[in-house]
Amino acid sequence: MYFNITRKTFGGFFLQCLMVLGLVSLLNGTLIAQQYINGNLSTGATTSNGTAAPAGFTWSEVQTGNTNAGFGASIAGNLALADDFTVPAGTWTVSKFTFFAYSTNYAGATSPFSELRFRIFNTDPSVGSPTPIFGDLTTNRLTASSTASMYRIFNATAGTTRQIWKLEANVTGVTLPAGTYWIEWQAGTVTGVTSNFTPPSTVVGTTTQPGNNAKQHDLTANTWTAVADGTTIPNNFQDFHFLVDYATSACTGTPAPGNTVASVTSACIGVPFNLGISNTVTGIGITYQWQSAPDNGGTPGTFTNISGATSSTFSSSLTGGSTWYRLAVTCAGSGQTGNSTPVLVSQTPPSGCYCTSTATSSSDEDIFRVKIGTLDNSSTCTSTGPGFGSVQNRYSNYTSGPGAPAPGVIISGGTNPITIQIGTCGGNFTNSTAVWIDYNQNGQFENAEKVYVSAAGTPGPHTETGNAFIPSTAVTGTTLMRVVCVETGTPGNINPCGTYTWGETEDYLVSIRPCVPVSLTTQPSSQTTNCGGSASFTVQASGDNPTYQWQVRTSSSAPWQFVTNGGVYAGATTNTLSITGATSSLNGYQYRALFSGSCTATDFSTIATLTVNPLTAQVNVTSATICNGTSQQLQILNSASASETVTVNSGTIAVVVTDNTPAG
Repeated sequence: MYFNITRKTFGGFFLQCLMVLGLVSLLNGTLIAQQYINGNLSTGATTSNGTAAPAGFTWSEVQTGNTNAGFGASIAGNLALADDFTVPAGTWTVSKFTFFAYSTNYAGATSPFSELRFRIFNTDPSVGSPTPIFGDLTTNRLTASSTASMYRIFNATAGTTRQIWKLEANVTGVTLPAGTYWIEWQAGTVTGVTSNFTPPSTVVGTTTQPGNNAKQHDLTANTWTAVADGTTIPNNFQDFHFLVDYATSACTGTPAPGNTVASVTSACIGVPFNLGISNTVTGIGITYQWQSAPDNGGTPGTFTNISGATSSTFSSSLTGGSTWYRLAVTCAGSGQTGNSTPVLVSQTPPSGCYCTSTATSSSDEDIFRVKIGTLDNSSTCTSTGPGFGSVQNRYSNYTSGPGAPAPGVIISGGTNPITIQIGTCGGNFTNSTAVWIDYNQNGQFENAEKVYVSAAGTPGPHTETGNAFIPSTAVTGTTLMRVVCVETGTPGNINPCGTYTWGETEDYLVSIRPCVPVSLTTQPSSQTTNCGGSASFTVQASGDNPTYQWQVRTSSSAPWQFVTNGGVYAGATTNTLSITGATSSLNGYQYRALFSGSCTATDFSTIATLTVNPLTAQVNVTSATICNGTSQQLQILNSASASETVTVNSGTIAVVVTDNTPAG
């Protein structure tokens, strides 16, 4: 145990106030809230090699000499962690415990943690078989879980795959006299999430702290191991960061929480920020309820309770524009409630919220063409995007500047055919592509907004085709589309933010409008031709992205079959079906067109019939009287076309024809 601090919660989460304030102070007859902090976790907003954290976040960076990002305390793995803390004097009435954990590669907007179990001992639980004075490892005591606004990273290696989450447990009936206590805990994740780690306490420039003595408990083998990170004893023992909220007196009177304090004055939609109060009031019987109200031109609207926000501090994010916040603090003993002075968190325009994405190498994969809706943009290895900061083979900004394409019109409530051509500007390696469209226009690329992802990586130049689905709930108007090509064989691992080694990112503006269903404006009509002749059936459609497939049946009672191109047929999947060289066997065949669209289920046209007139031979002359020794020319014609004639000369007929009368 080291770096363990007992403090008043003044300014909520602002650690810079810790050493300035005294431990106990009276306010309206109540005691100022106190919080015990075990260890440290945040190492600042910049990595040791100068990389800034995403907006609203700080890093928790593994220090030189340490190698582990976290240790297991997983319910699924039957592992637990334990650390100690000391109540120096008096008695603590504990109201909440807070632990911290991450799940590698989890990218959801809400916490992956669904369970928290813990128990408290008044002696070292690894020695003998002591009985806990509170709790167990079977009861789920998780009250709330939210982002800690930190990413756990390895030394000098920025990344956002290990977001740290707070695991909070409100408790009652936990009264701790002066003494040393051990708390043992383990956490569980939601279905489908497998990794579960707790980062150790981290202090910049050190590998350990005097008194660090945390332990890991393998419950299957019932063995205990010191938590160590590094090879040099004793400079490798670790502690863990956790919080204990407590009070030492019952509340009285009306709580006076003071001002509401926000960690930001403006925020992007969905980006977490922290809320606290300048005079957080607590005591036995104090309860908290955070409230929010829409902004009415600089004044709050009606305040409503935020579900689950019942602690003295709160991690929130904007969901629907600029918002006012306040904390209602109630003393059960007096029945009085005091509200903190509201604070406004304004919405940052989406254009100022998008994360950066770029390759670190200017070689290999490059995006040569992007086509979706009315957008069709091509580039080469030597061309650059027109916008600010464009670097070919790394990042190209096609949202503004000379030569930037107009926003491509795409549809919501249906699919948008998309074509992406990938080329190489160097080596020929396996690559994959993903596309995000910020269709809720909050300045973030969320998991649900990944509208296209390629199949498993393909080497070399190639063209990818597919469909990008935009839900009908998408906000209409202009927003950002990001296309990311990365040299990888696992397209599911491509991120819309951050850096990668080889590939390119391209940004575009697209304009979203509602999908128009496809309907036929012209139905096919029956056709007549002669044997050997031609005919065509045509439909006309309105709506978004119509597709066609012609069907045929031999009679009104026969089953329908798909028409395929070849033989007498062409245009089987277009709006016009052509028949060339019709045979008599097609006479009476019936045809219809199946059609669909981006937001239209398959439907079919009316039925049209083909009539094929047979060929009839005509012989001219129809009759003739000829004399012996003479000839008569005969002409055979196809009745279907006067131009199709055949002339036959019989030659000499060796037949004796007698006169009808002797006179001849």
